[in-house]
Amino acid sequence: MPRLPVAGIFRSMAQPRDAFGPFVLDRAAGLVRRDGEAIGVGQRGIALLDALLRADGQAVSKDDLLALAWPGLIVEEANLTVQIAALRKALGKAPNGLEWIATVPRIGYRLPHTHSSEIPLRAMRPTIAVLPFENLSSDGEYQYFADGMVEDIIVALSRFRTFAVVARNSSFAYKDRNTPIRDIATSLGVRYILQGSLRRHGDRLRVAVQLVDADADTHLWVDRFDGELSSIFEFQDRITDAVVGLVEPEVRKAEIERARRKHPDSLDSYDLYLRALPHFRGTTTTVRAEAIRLLEQAVQLDPGFAAGLAHAAWAYERNETFGSGLSETERQRCLQLAETAFETGYDDPQVVAICALVFTNVGHDRQRSLAMLRDARNANPNNPTVLSLFAFLNVMAGDIETGRDTFLRALQIAPGALENYEIMVGVGIAHLFSGEFEQAAEWASRSLAVNNEWLGAYWTLAAAYAHLGCVEQAQATIAKLRAKAPLMRVHDLERHRPRYAERYEIMIDGVRKAGLPD
Repeated sequence: MPRLPVAGIFRSMAQPRDAFGPFVLDRAAGLVRRDGEAIGVGQRGIALLDALLRADGQAVSKDDLLALAWPGLIVEEANLTVQIAALRKALGKAPNGLEWIATVPRIGYRLPHTHSSEIPLRAMRPTIAVLPFENLSSDGEYQYFADGMVEDIIVALSRFRTFAVVARNSSFAYKDRNTPIRDIATSLGVRYILQGSLRRHGDRLRVAVQLVDADADTHLWVDRFDGELSSIFEFQDRITDAVVGLVEPEVRKAEIERARRKHPDSLDSYDLYLRALPHFRGTTTTVRAEAIRLLEQAVQLDPGFAAGLAHAAWAYERNETFGSGLSETERQRCLQLAETAFETGYDDPQVVAICALVFTNVGHDRQRSLAMLRDARNANPNNPTVLSLFAFLNVMAGDIETGRDTFLRALQIAPGALENYEIMVGVGIAHLFSGEFEQAAEWASRSLAVNNEWLGAYWTLAAAYAHLGCVEQAQATIAKLRAKAPLMRVHDLERHRPRYAERYEIMIDGVRKAGLPD
């Protein structure tokens, strides 16, 4: 491998690299950031990384590195060894278990090339920065409110594991600075920016918030909130819940679209995971098989990708719940994926919640699942997926009223979530099990208006109509169900009995009365 002299390193690229893997070197600030957060590497560590990045994958000799890190000094090679060891410790291991900084025998060190495939990078979470909200009022009296609200939003968003959030100290460095959004995003190493403003109107406050995709230079979401000064802290809590509930679905949508635009040959495990997510809204055998294929490929590329493992298990569970069932081999694979995901992503509430669903619907272990879902809900009470799964299992096997109320909270905080059609039918099932058949039919109809492919909504609507004595509507609903799932039988619902409480018999009796064949 050729050796570059010091001068050659700086001539090798017109615009030197500033990133590798999840790391960004902010030369102006003298910082290294991982997922937007600064990590301590020291002045000499910065100098070493700068040299290695400029070489763009080529080896840099020990002599050149010593000259750059200790300019004008004569030091022993052991000092470089110590600095490289400290730098490696700060960076951590690469996804394949190797060091990010590779040793090149008899020459020196190097980083992976910009376009190298030698390191199968771990699924890269998108990163978001919440900037200080601008106070547009004539005085600064309510700046404390704006700053406190941003801090609350940062804390709440940090509970999600589907994206990383830049620490307050980093984002507040841009307070009262008129810096372009793209420059901020580049400096912080983020893809999304959340910014807002505060204005006082007499006894009222108005807060405007917007979520920006810095790469595409587009607004993903804009909203405003009005509140009374007399209840300022309740207003702050309401804004925090609303903003956090809206940010996650919008980022997820943008990431799915980003993955869809990528060339198939360049897909990594995270891209494959994103491409699989839309298939969770379909109900055909072909769609479910494609979700499984993409997610199995994702976890093969990255066996430690907890979200990919959990969703792969979830994809198999969908086949069990909405298809003809799983073979014993598929069932064992599903449970294996869920157990591995749980062990790997035990600190991710969404992963825990998905695994809990699998442990009930495939493993028939609802007590364990209810406990896991309580923990997940407590860890992140603003995640719509966590809330909907907690609510679902309570409706099916726990406390119905708690489940219904949680479904309604999920709809309230995340009105744009992709899975809201499932939440709506969940509310309908809660009403069905409570004998409130008109409300059950209403919510199931709302679900079908959003996604008319969702089989669970047809089950609920048909059962509700049947229990109301609306024979024609019940039969018409079953006809639509069978047009989408011709092989569906009452037996397919009866298979689910071991998972749930006795209240589930209301669903089985209802679809049977509606005309679904045994």
